Amino acid sequence: METTHLRRGSRPARAGALATAATAVAGLALTGVGASGIAFDIVGGIMAAIAAVTGESGVVDLGFDWPMAAARAAALAVGTTLLVTAVRRRRRARGACARCGRSEGPGDAQAEDRDDARRTSPAGGGRETWQARGSWQRLSVRAGYLTVLLAAGYGALKVQWGLGGTVGLADPRAFGDVRLWTPGLGDTGVLALIGMALGLGFARTWRPPLRMPRWMPLTAAFVGSVMLVPVGVLGTGLRVAVALGLANPSLEGLSPWVFDVIYPWFLAWGLAMGTAAVGYHHRTRGVCRACGRGRPAFVRHARGEGAVAREGAATTTL
Repeated sequence: METTHLRRGSRPARAGALATAATAVAGLALTGVGASGIAFDIVGGIMAAIAAVTGESGVVDLGFDWPMAAARAAALAVGTTLLVTAVRRRRRARGACARCGRSEGPGDAQAEDRDDARRTSPAGGGRETWQARGSWQRLSVRAGYLTVLLAAGYGALKVQWGLGGTVGLADPRAFGDVRLWTPGLGDTGVLALIGMALGLGFARTWRPPLRMPRWMPLTAAFVGSVMLVPVGVLGTGLRVAVALGLANPSLEGLSPWVFDVIYPWFLAWGLAMGTAAVGYHHRTRGVCRACGRGRPAFVRHARGEGAVAREGAATTTL
């Protein structure tokens, strides 16, 4: 039986490539529109909920517009779906698995054997781990630890304001009589704690606690990055405009250095969290359910042994 293969550059192939590119461009546009204000929607919604419970007003009035928040969330969801669709179309076009991106080739089996050989057990055993190897994986692990540091720094600033501290305030009475539970202070400190936990978990390649599906921390990291990166980019651009004398925004009692530091801080935090999450995804994706390629994400080691218990080792995938 003869099989007809599409030659590279043929009309159907070009049409498929153009459709994939158009899908990707539309996805990027909608994702950008949705991400542009999603951070203010999320934080504003949290602050509004806390204010409704405690009866206190927030340190800043972000406001909360339900129709616009819903529109941005819908744009982000549709844009992300289009981007995933474009990636899967591209994978299918090059003969790879649409779900995981793996493809069969002459060196694939040897590469997976090398990956398996790199799994090592920490001293004492009894835990499930996979040490990151390669420059990309080392970078993603360092990005996880950087995420912890950046989240801790931001959380410390907001908590000290909630406790009455004046670091970063040009006017010590700028926030009035605030408390830790004042909307915009303690709640953002909790978000920083979540960011620290995610960064540390990605860096250490922990299994999600309580058998939590791995998509949960990855989704949290995606939302966090989508919140942080646009605000960081827009805020940094605004500070550049201020430095050039093109803008003169109200500082609301804060020291100018807070704005000069915090927006690049957000950008670095979002990029670090995204990098750490991508590395974690690749280290823990395990065996693909669609094509069967890959190896178990975690290999349980015998307690008290330093080598992998090859015979009868319990393997798990996430």
